[in-house]
Amino acid sequence: MSYKKKSTRTTKAGRKREKWTDILPRYLTFISHMRPILRETRRIIADLDADLLLDTEILDNIRAEEEKRNIRKVRALSEFSAMYRTNVYEIIKDFIVKYRDSIPIIDIKDYIIDFLYESVDALNLLRHITNPDESNLENTYLYVLVKFLEDKLFPRGANLSIIYDKLLKASNEFYECQRHILQSHTYYREKVHNPDLFQIPGISPKVYQIINNITSLFNLDPNFGEYPERESAELPMILKSEVFLPYVDSIANAEEESIDALAERIGLRQLNEIFLAPNHDFVEILINHNFLNEIKQQDGTIRLFPQFSNETLVIYYLAFTSQRRGFLSKELINWISMNFAFLIYMGILKWKLSDENIFYNIFKDLQTNEKVLPYLMKLICFPNYLGLDKMKIRDSIQYRKEIFNFIGSTIDNLKELIEEIAIYSEKFDKERKK
Repeated sequence: MSYKKKSTRTTKAGRKREKWTDILPRYLTFISHMRPILRETRRIIADLDADLLLDTEILDNIRAEEEKRNIRKVRALSEFSAMYRTNVYEIIKDFIVKYRDSIPIIDIKDYIIDFLYESVDALNLLRHITNPDESNLENTYLYVLVKFLEDKLFPRGANLSIIYDKLLKASNEFYECQRHILQSHTYYREKVHNPDLFQIPGISPKVYQIINNITSLFNLDPNFGEYPERESAELPMILKSEVFLPYVDSIANAEEESIDALAERIGLRQLNEIFLAPNHDFVEILINHNFLNEIKQQDGTIRLFPQFSNETLVIYYLAFTSQRRGFLSKELINWISMNFAFLIYMGILKWKLSDENIFYNIFKDLQTNEKVLPYLMKLICFPNYLGLDKMKIRDSIQYRKEIFNFIGSTIDNLKELIEEIAIYSEKFDKERKK
């Protein structure tokens, strides 16, 4: 008599780890539907007599006919295509109505066609942003743009000092972006009392207040005490109680481990259980960059005087996070990968679309972003790129909308970085074609 052995497994199976070949087709799905819609529209406008464009009802009728002709089986794709086509035609109509009294209609037609050519070209590049088989990565836009951004915002290095140096070098231009990459606007979802102290969260507003408080205390009135690793030298120290007591209930509970974890992320350690002082490795970094000045006292002791700024500690937090990228919280992984995806996407658009392009906004629309960027986020998390845990990327539609609303496109420094990406993309494209 045969029988099947009963499984002894008592835990639920985890989520299937998605492969490159699972995610890339999903990223391409909506882009592959946007491109033909714009190409069809371009052909229709080009074939249409310019004078007929003055009658916007004609465009409505053409759009309706296109909808009938493009019936799709998958409801989500059908709804997206209908929405996208409607938006394209509404933009064209608005442009015609706005300028028909000041620009000859033949010129309006040419502008529309030019804008559509640009838009199709942008989608074509987004469609070929990487290779399906991950071959020849160094020659793909996704790889080179991730590495371009990584070097400025989230660099790799053999040690913290190397990473810190890279970040500090880039901070002259992009410190606001570096700080932004750590400050997830969904911080309130983090479990601040999470017992897993190896998980690194983002910098919440209260943690930033703590950093600001620490900076002020070190610069204004530090204590000085024995430097454990260096004879005849004194470290600057501040009272731990002055820093953490106001925040114990909301940030770091009374457990010493919680205070240790937060202090470690900004390069500090506890001494004699009552003081906070820079750890030995951070001291070397601080001296190299003149954030600690060595002043010899009358008794021959070398006293290290701090000259900190919030940037000094925030960049250390970012370097620490970059070095230990395998231990980031879910919120921080979502935030970092989303910003990388957003910057690359917008950089390509900035390169390919003229500022006057009337279809620019349709690419930036939330309904478009939530169809494309989540999959681009996951591609960016793969080992050859940022090396983050893509299993922590949230697929909730509501969550996507919330995080997209806070990407930070209004930050001037992000706009400057997008310009840099556009310039770099064009340069890479020229070298690629040689």
